[in-house]
Amino acid sequence: MTQSNPFATRFIRPGAIDYIFPKGQSAESLVARLRASEWVGEIVGPHGSGKSTLVAALIPTLKAAGRKVVQRVITPDAGDRAGCIVPAGAFAAISKLPLDKDTQLILDGFEQLSWWWRRRVRVHCRRLTAGLLVTAHESMGLPLLVQTRPTTELAQQIVERLLPPGDATIKPSDVQAAFTKSDRNVREALFALFDVYQSRRT
Repeated sequence: MTQSNPFATRFIRPGAIDYIFPKGQSAESLVARLRASEWVGEIVGPHGSGKSTLVAALIPTLKAAGRKVVQRVITPDAGDRAGCIVPAGAFAAISKLPLDKDTQLILDGFEQLSWWWRRRVRVHCRRLTAGLLVTAHESMGLPLLVQTRPTTELAQQIVERLLPPGDATIKPSDVQAAFTKSDRNVREALFALFDVYQSRRT
């Protein structure tokens, strides 16, 4: 039987890979920081740097802290995907959500909204005393929770976790090449390694 490719989408999508916390940081410490900022904060970083993966890692701890998590992804092409909303109708969709003081609204891709609609969302959450955690490529003016920084070392750590024990099909030089070619986008580097792994295994 052909071995599954460890770089297939189902293995590298957000939530499938455990977020690798830097030393001294944990889901519990970040949720404590978010609580200290009255449940308002932002996760900032470039494409493919682990923002969505971090959100997935925080959700269980947020729920354990008594937060009712409501998550939406803002994307220009939502299609029929559950939990996705387009920028043009984002506020209308958000305003219909059941938000209260125990709710933690998470918006992935907050920079997709104009400054005016971002302000409307913030005011709406403040009025309902709901928490607001967003991900974005640059600061949106909320308290900074985490700045994600992609590195070759991080990409190598993820690859080591994905590969079966003793599997040396992908070498550190492959990781470096894929990371550089993808313009330091860890997610795209992992996608590129799918083809490398597939060609060598077949």
